[in-house]
This record gives sequence, C-alpha cells and structure tokens, in this order.
Amino acid sequence: MKPWIRALSIFLTAAVPLAQATVHDHLFKGSFDIPADAPASSNDAARFLTQATFGPTSADINYLMAQGVGEWIDEQLAKPTTLAEPTVEAVFNARTNGGQGVNQTQRLNRLYWQAVYAPDQLRQRMAYALSQIFVVSDQSSAINQDVVPMTHYWDLLAGDAFGYYGILLSDVTYNPTMGKYLNAFHNTRSFCSGGNCTSPDENYAREVMQLFSIGLILLNMDHSPVLNGGQTIPTYDQTVITHTAKVFTGFTYSDAPTNPPNFNFGGVTFAGQYNPMACWGTELFPASSNNMKHDITGDDGTTNTPKTVLGGATIPANQTCAQDVADEIAIIASHQNVAPFISRQLIQRFVSSNPSPAYIQRVASVFDTPGNDLGDVIKAILTDSEARNPPALPTPGVGACPSGGNCDSYGKLREPVLRLTAMWRAFNAQAPAPDAYGEIAMIGSGGFQGALGQNFLESPTVFNFYLPDYQLPGVFADNNLYSPEFQITNASSTYTTANLYDSFIAKAYQGMTNPPTNRPLIDLSSLTANVGNPSAMVATINANMLYGTMSPSMSARLTTMLTSLASANASAQEQAWSLIYVTMLSPEYATQR
Repeated sequence: MKPWIRALSIFLTAAVPLAQATVHDHLFKGSFDIPADAPASSNDAARFLTQATFGPTSADINYLMAQGVGEWIDEQLAKPTTLAEPTVEAVFNARTNGGQGVNQTQRLNRLYWQAVYAPDQLRQRMAYALSQIFVVSDQSSAINQDVVPMTHYWDLLAGDAFGYYGILLSDVTYNPTMGKYLNAFHNTRSFCSGGNCTSPDENYAREVMQLFSIGLILLNMDHSPVLNGGQTIPTYDQTVITHTAKVFTGFTYSDAPTNPPNFNFGGVTFAGQYNPMACWGTELFPASSNNMKHDITGDDGTTNTPKTVLGGATIPANQTCAQDVADEIAIIASHQNVAPFISRQLIQRFVSSNPSPAYIQRVASVFDTPGNDLGDVIKAILTDSEARNPPALPTPGVGACPSGGNCDSYGKLREPVLRLTAMWRAFNAQAPAPDAYGEIAMIGSGGFQGALGQNFLESPTVFNFYLPDYQLPGVFADNNLYSPEFQITNASSTYTTANLYDSFIAKAYQGMTNPPTNRPLIDLSSLTANVGNPSAMVATINANMLYGTMSPSMSARLTTMLTSLASANASAQEQAWSLIYVTMLSPEYATQR
C-alpha cells in the first residue's frame, strides 16, 4: 500500500465516530478567495437562493443583497447543524409513553420543518443532495421501523455535509442504518459447516463503489470516459467485489456486549442503534473461532495473504476490522473517479442537469485539491460562472441560442419536493403549534412518495428516485441530454402532484374557516392586498415564485384568469390561492434556470 494511502487510512481510523470529525472553519478560511459580490438584482438573488436553499424568502433575499454571495456562503458553511434526531426521539418517547403509535411520519414532519425553517439552509440542502447519493430508504423492511435511527442518518449527512469526503464515506459505512439497508450489519466471514459453505454478502461492497464513490467506468476529470482502443474501462470486476466484501464483515451494534439484541424502545436511549457500528471480534470480544465474524483472510482464503481490492491495491492480512475498513475507505476515497463522479451529481442537484465538461472539471479540481473539503466543493459549484451566468434563452420562434451556447440544455426540472418547500417559504407559511407530544405537523395526510414520486429518505431503491444518466425519450434522448427528474414525471404523477399541491394551497391558508392543523398555512396577504388589480397580483407572483422570469404569454393568461374569477365573484382568497396554484403547475415554475 502506498504510504500516503496508509496515512489517510490512519486518519480515517481516528475519524470514527462522527462527533470526532474535524471540519474546516470556513468563516475565515478563504475569505479572500472569492469576492463578496452582491447579486445584480433581487431577482438574481432569488435565483441564487433557489439553487442554494429550499426556496427564497424576502428576508433572505435582502440579506444576500447586503452580504454578497461569497460572504453568505461562508456564513452558511459556519452555521451549526440543525439536528432532527433529538426532537424526533423526544416525540417518539412522548407518543410511546402516551400510548400513541409511531411511524415515519414523525421523522418526515421534522425534516420538512427543517427544510422550511432551519437557518442552516445550505447545509440542509446539501444533506438532501447527499441523501440521493448515499441512499437509505424506509421503503426497505429492514429499516422501515427505525424512525429515530433514520433521523440520525439525516443528521449524519448534514453534519458531514461540508467536511472531508473520506470522513463522510467512513461515517456512512459505520452507520447501522446503512448497514442494515445494504446488509453490512451482521455480515459475516466465510465459513463451512456440514459441507455447506457461505460467503460474505456483497451488497455494500458493490454499492459503495458503484453509487457512493466511483461508478462503473474510469473517468477523466471532466466526467468523460477514459478510453482504451475506443472502449470504456471498467473500474472494477467481480473479483474485486468478492475481495472487498470480506472487508465489510463482522459489524454489529456498538453496545452489543452489554445489551440484548431486542431493545426495549419505551423511553430507552437509541444511541446503540445509530452510533457507529463496532466489529464482532477483537473490537468487542477476545478473538476466538467462536466469535470472530470479521473475515481476515486474503485472496486465496488463507490468513497470511493480503486482500487485493480496488485498482489492484492491497490490504494486509490478519488485520482488525477497523484497520481493514480504514484502509478500504482510504483506497476508495483516493481513486481518480471520486472527484468527477461526485462533483457532477452535486451540480445536477443544485444547478443543472447537463453541466458542461469544463464546469465539472473546474469543480472536480477543487474537490481534488489537497486540503479542500465538501464545503469548498459546494462553494465552487454555486459561484462558478456557469451557475451565476445562465445563457440567454432563444427568442420564441427563432430557436437559436443568442450566444451560440448551450441555452437549450441549461438548467433542470425542479424537484417536486423543492417546488413545495419554495412555495411555503415564498408565502411565509406558518407551521402549526406543537401538539401535546411536541410534534409539529407539516405533511398533512402524507402520501408524498406516491404523489410526488419522492420524499426524504424514501427512495424506492438504492439507485435514488431517478438516475443521473436518465434521458427522457424524445427531444432529450435525441440530443443526448440528461433529465434525471423526468424519470418520476409522467401522466399519472402530473395528476397526483397537482392534487397534493392543492391540499397545501387551496386548503391551507391563513384566515380560512376551520383551517387544518396538520400542515403549514400560507400567507395570502401579499396577493389579497391587490385584489382588483390583476396586473399587480401577477407581478407579485412573478417576483415571489418566478423571480422576474415570467413570460409575457404566461402573464397574459394569469391576468385573464384573475379577471374571469373576479367576474364570477370569487373571493379575494380564492383569487390569490388560484394564482399560486396555477403557477405551481406551470412549466415555468417547474423549470430551474
């Protein structure tokens, strides 16, 4: 093993658990690297905040205008993590002790509250992006009852959001929720009994490489494939998976020596279920043939040969679980693919589905610079010229890009969840008061996964809601353009999304008779103040939801709609929520540029 890889592995060994991770002080580091330029206008500020938060608010727009982009990012990087787990655990215990049921609704209510109201908006958005790369999901029966541990997993992603990638990968690997989701938890070494032999489960070994780090083919820094004789080069093969699977064996709860396998959930701490896993063997008990669950054998099945893993790197034989895992994480984290593979997906989540190769390479170079962390990476993503200066759209009926650039491929379909949170934040949604158990209801009757095709930590598979390389058949595929979010967009979801949005707009506004108490209530006053003046109402929508980009044709259609509603004696509230609702369903609101 190369000395610098060994040094990184030693660092990672010391980096577990999460609470011990060291992160840059971004408030002071690099304060002169990027000028604190103020956005050119409030609309430009709103556009930036659409990329960097769960939606602009008027207060955030004003603050960004005063502070400038660079300083705003540095302040966000320095903000402490808003934690979900302590609140959800308290609600869990209160409901359980009160004889009430508990399910993932308690977790989701808290995460949506944080998305709308937490001050560390960039960190929470980064956690959301990372949750779509390092996927765990309550759709799996292995963890769908683990309400508090799954909440802690979100906190892990948020806490590591601006730290070093290697530490994040290590924390994810040791997390019991991930362990149970991808079968590393209670994964054991090879053994034979009565002529029947077993091998370690390969699920985590496969996904940690394919999805969490390097992908399937060798990449250049701009994410283009490395070719050999015109053919792509695989990053690993089945033999590597088999040997890597041996590394991720022996994991169990960290308090396994002192607690029985079935925990008493009523009021008892959940720490054992979400603290970093330990290894059954020398880390927990004296090693013996009866309790050694970690596989210490090498390629040939003997104990005196090293394991040969990714890129031909070797892990020494006869090491402890912690040593093996630290070496493996260091080998993966140092692979040339990590920077372009992760950078491109983060750009897709924040800015554009089709970033140019040059954009990916600029960000990947920051990712790959020694001493830089994910905080530096997200700063590079958001301040890049391709993020801050979108190409002008073509004139309707002309078709050509004015600058000759990639205006037709720039931007992304805004995720359904982000359309909802942005609407809440734009209209100062007021959350219900906590109930008798301390829970703040945010999601009404739920059903987001079925209606929107996505929800926090509810992906149908480990491959996320949509693939980064998905191409919608037709114009996108014909032009070799990627359109991830369109993978969950179809005729059925168009209707279910519209129905769900209706329940949070037409049926959830301040001042209505008998308002619901299980969802936020939006404030219509900025619109009702101008009832009778359709142009002013449409201008408010343009500013609050479309950030000054509304097309003349859309403006005309909305104005006509308001005139018709007024002629039908619709109330001021109905005119206001109708305007929001129709805008929510419009292609112009659904498109992020």
